[in-house]
Amino acid sequence: MSDSIDYLRNAGLGAFIELESHASPALAPEPDDLARIHRLIRSRKSLTVLECGVGFSTIVIAHALRENEREFERLEPRPKLRNRFLFRCFTVDASEQWLGATESRFPTELRSYVSFSHSPVKIGLHNGQLCHFYEKLPDVVPDFMYLDGPDPKDVTGSINGLSFQCHERTVMSGDLLVMESTLLPGFFMLVDGRTNNCRFLERNLTRKFKIEWDRSGDVTTFELDEERLGRVNILGSDVIR
Repeated sequence: MSDSIDYLRNAGLGAFIELESHASPALAPEPDDLARIHRLIRSRKSLTVLECGVGFSTIVIAHALRENEREFERLEPRPKLRNRFLFRCFTVDASEQWLGATESRFPTELRSYVSFSHSPVKIGLHNGQLCHFYEKLPDVVPDFMYLDGPDPKDVTGSINGLSFQCHERTVMSGDLLVMESTLLPGFFMLVDGRTNNCRFLERNLTRKFKIEWDRSGDVTTFELDEERLGRVNILGSDVIR
């Protein structure tokens, strides 16, 4: 953890997040998770991020996108990219209260890098299998996605008497399955925990994804490992060094 705190401080995030000495451990940031997110977005030079589940991670994502933008703006000549949402994080959460609290205390100098949105989450089926979906996702095509929401207790509805209000039932997001057909090769998703959900996605995705589970870090990554579509399928790592 100390290495992660050092990384975040060296990146300049100590000015935005109190990394140590929290009165309430339950609400404290997790440096290892935050450093992992920041490293990935910076190393992949991500351009557009979709985040499910708002929190300290939103600050880290916004900061990493700002740094990517600064590097992009130094390019001579600056390449033209077919993307209306360069260096933007679109974060969606099922809790209006938590979303509002995060937005109200969000660092002013990073605020322009984030679009906050609320959406209820409802129970549903995918190929007859129980899962849940946000009712309204941001209308973007991300190259990076961070999945850390919703809380299962925010999922409304039931099917055949089954609901996500059952304490023993794990989260089971099906949103990636809805988005899959229009994602671009090179898309990358980081999932915090939710291993049962990740196995569900792996069984049901139809395109070629490279999937890796880090048991010790309790994270799973998905990368759309297909041949590029052509000259408009440009990743940040293609142009930012």
